[in-house]
Amino acid sequence: MGIPNGISSIKKTISTATDVQKKIANHLAKHPEAAKIKPLCQEFWEGVDFKRYYRRCGNVTYHGNLNGINHHLTTGSNPEGLRIVFFNTGVTPKEMIEVTDVEFKVLPKTTKTIIGYRCVGEKPEFFKQDYARYIKSKKVKKGDIITMPEYAYATSDKGYAEIYLNNGCGIMYEIEIPPESRISLTGHGINNEIVFPRSSKFECIDVEERGNITFIKLKYIKPFDYTG
Repeated sequence: MGIPNGISSIKKTISTATDVQKKIANHLAKHPEAAKIKPLCQEFWEGVDFKRYYRRCGNVTYHGNLNGINHHLTTGSNPEGLRIVFFNTGVTPKEMIEVTDVEFKVLPKTTKTIIGYRCVGEKPEFFKQDYARYIKSKKVKKGDIITMPEYAYATSDKGYAEIYLNNGCGIMYEIEIPPESRISLTGHGINNEIVFPRSSKFECIDVEERGNITFIKLKYIKPFDYTG
């Protein structure tokens, strides 16, 4: 639930599913009583009045604005900016995040598999922070679990996604979104724009170098659904 207060607070975003499972199994073997403890996040969500936030339209209120505040979540470099009203929305990024996180929990579930595309253009080396994240993303391997700390955007339109490649260079993600996922959708069919919940996790299914493009196939990992 936390919002990063600085670059030092950004956690490692790539691990392997096997590593995570082993750590959990080892911990429970040493502390079997831990299996009965209710997670703090579960206690939080049980105290939220979801009826107040329910949306039938299939997308969160600030679907089109989240890209403008994502830098707060990926860099944590301007915590003061979280409390400044964002353009013409009338609310601060902090308020947008609070509302959006709850709305994602009550969006209608998808009914079929959706394939989304997300492209990240090649970053110049003199933008040190962006370049470091870009290189780290290119090094992902099959079986890795990736966490995207921002509200990650994608689209069903592969051609539109390719616009974000710089001179045909960069990373292209093909993301399989399983049925019964709570994601924010606008558009229809092939023209869908997709926004994932904050800090969404994805499993790397395959990696392939295609000329100047690193093609990475991912599968969206649905978070535990406390709302049923």
